[in-house]
Amino acid sequence: MKTIQILLITLCLHIGLQKAYTQNFELDTRKSELFWTGKAAFSSYSLKGTIAPKKGIISISNTTIMALNIVIDMKSLDHENNDLKNHLKNEDFFEVKTFPKATFLINNVIEISNKKAILLGALTIKGKTNTENITVRIEQAESGITLKFNHTIDRTKYGVNHNSPSIFKRMKENAIADEFTLEGTLIFVK
Repeated sequence: MKTIQILLITLCLHIGLQKAYTQNFELDTRKSELFWTGKAAFSSYSLKGTIAPKKGIISISNTTIMALNIVIDMKSLDHENNDLKNHLKNEDFFEVKTFPKATFLINNVIEISNKKAILLGALTIKGKTNTENITVRIEQAESGITLKFNHTIDRTKYGVNHNSPSIFKRMKENAIADEFTLEGTLIFVK
């Protein structure tokens, strides 16, 4: 009986110490950057623009990411061509009036190894949620955490089907690749 009590006390102390060493950092939206790249399906033509993170939090304990939640402001979707920007925001693409935010939330704790981690999480765009595995490079400092990534997303998994060659099989000339790239530097501070 005494052995069980000692084990329980040790376990409680371990859990308590783990929680005590967990640090929370908030996303610095002014310093963080997100860039998107979309391409034509059957040519080398591509377009690039920006989108802004709205808020986020990361919790880290030693070399483990305990929690991560990021909100992206879909209304901030931007491109130098106003017609294209407005088209991306309408019903053909991201419907930002109806779906003003996208979110990414990790599903479990994630180990950091050699300044890298694979974030297994739920990405929600246009109200549709899918699992994404995003490889990130991590820079840790006393003042904060920086995550850098370059990830490819299949837009059709999120109901963004406009001019998709996999949905509209006969489309060639105006076909837009199903995948787009999201590249970012997310800076979290205490």
